[in-house]
Amino acid sequence: MPERRIATVLMLDVVGSTHIAAQLGDARYRELSSRFDRLVRAALKRFGGKEEDHAGDGFFATFPQPDRAIRCAAALAEEVRSLGIEIRSGIHTGQTEDQAGKTHGIAVVIGARVMSLADAGDILVTSTTKELVTGSGFGFEDFAAHELKGVPGTWQVFAVTGVNDEQRARPLPAGEAAERRAALQPSARRERSRRSTLIAVGTGLTLLIAAVAFAAARDDVTAPSADPGPVTPADAVVEVDPERATPIVRSIPIPAERHGRNPVLTSAHPTVVGQGGVWTIRWRSLFHVDPSHSEVRRRITLDTAISFSGNLAEGLDKVWVATADGLLEVNPATGDQRRVITIRSTGYQFTSADVTVGGRFVWLGLGDGRLLRFDPRSGREEARADLDAIDTIAFGHAMVWTLDVVGGTVAAYDPGTLRSRAKIPVDSADHIVVGDGGLWVLSRSHGTLTRIDPATNDTAGTVQVGPDPTAIAAGGGAIWVGDEDGVIRRVDEDTRRVTEVPFGAEVRGLAYDDETGNLWVDVA
Repeated sequence: MPERRIATVLMLDVVGSTHIAAQLGDARYRELSSRFDRLVRAALKRFGGKEEDHAGDGFFATFPQPDRAIRCAAALAEEVRSLGIEIRSGIHTGQTEDQAGKTHGIAVVIGARVMSLADAGDILVTSTTKELVTGSGFGFEDFAAHELKGVPGTWQVFAVTGVNDEQRARPLPAGEAAERRAALQPSARRERSRRSTLIAVGTGLTLLIAAVAFAAARDDVTAPSADPGPVTPADAVVEVDPERATPIVRSIPIPAERHGRNPVLTSAHPTVVGQGGVWTIRWRSLFHVDPSHSEVRRRITLDTAISFSGNLAEGLDKVWVATADGLLEVNPATGDQRRVITIRSTGYQFTSADVTVGGRFVWLGLGDGRLLRFDPRSGREEARADLDAIDTIAFGHAMVWTLDVVGGTVAAYDPGTLRSRAKIPVDSADHIVVGDGGLWVLSRSHGTLTRIDPATNDTAGTVQVGPDPTAIAAGGGAIWVGDEDGVIRRVDEDTRRVTEVPFGAEVRGLAYDDETGNLWVDVA
């Protein structure tokens, strides 16, 4: 049984981080991020908070007392201005559940939704939290009642205007903030360390390729006396034959020195197979890997300054790239790209985006609740807005399927009318994929894979798939799940039987090759 407790949830992230990253460049933005992370962790320690999760420029923490969460957020809001940045925070107090060392529950959802309402420098709290800190020296201003996506009812939200009976400072003027960011310079020590690491990685990859080539050359001479276990690749795309005792067929390195801080590691679809190759996204670069020559055929610098949510799809004779500022069409033969949809930000934050292909259309799902259908033949674009947040999207069984991670729902939409056909509650879901026998939902926190019957929209069986699953793909009558533990697990769609394929490295992305029956694994 999960352990339940009352806690105060603090959600915070950096305002306009994607724009700042584009301005500063890789090295200086790495320095900014490193300093920001240190400030947050020092403040959490000072105020008794526990870091629950950290992704990109955002933090999720819990506190035993609500006043500590507010004081921590207020202190950080001032301290990060030394870096020329602003944060926004959302706070709620409620019941949480601890499962396998990770905190879940409706309180976490509410905290995230409240944060999404905030602007630069804002600290927003629910009425629950406000009432609990009465008499503690805080000032509040009514931020009005709001409906929070995925949460029943209407919630009264308040902005924290004062701490210790003193008015909170306003955000820095834009010019002064820019000057402070411009003064940031990478630590020479850190850059030397990074260069040394890249040299070591490059040396390791050279040795790895030589070893794989040597082993392949000797296959027709003699068999090894014992299975040496999987070779551990690094920063590469790797072909895996799940039927072999030593499954790694080959490893094709992606030039690590060509991309910097890589915030797309948690993308739903960073890798696809089709249109003449394997395609993988890094930072603002799309790499076309040519399996016939075991090399990177082309590196395409994407026409986007936004890269925190890069996802790929292939089909209709093109490769499609979804980033937070639009949809790009890439010609696989020439590498030429064309922007077919431009996404404008909603407020201070750019939204996430995911893409899939199905039914003669390209489908784009946005984290702000927009579903877009693009017809490549006519160039026509249609959209639905004000839907549940769309964190990942899939097409199959005559439906468009979307997942709202925070809200905990899978939605089905009619591809012809864009009307909602079903909304299915799911427990702690992170990714969805369409298989031959249904829709499958992956929960990273629970380590489970759950099937949804597309005919009835009922859940129809849950399978344990590893301690820390990271990626999912469908093909060959199975669902494939990659894990941080270096194992790929094959789940038979009919029998639910799980077969382990040893791999030896954390899996970032998975794609199934229908022509060969092999997997392509993205390691970064």
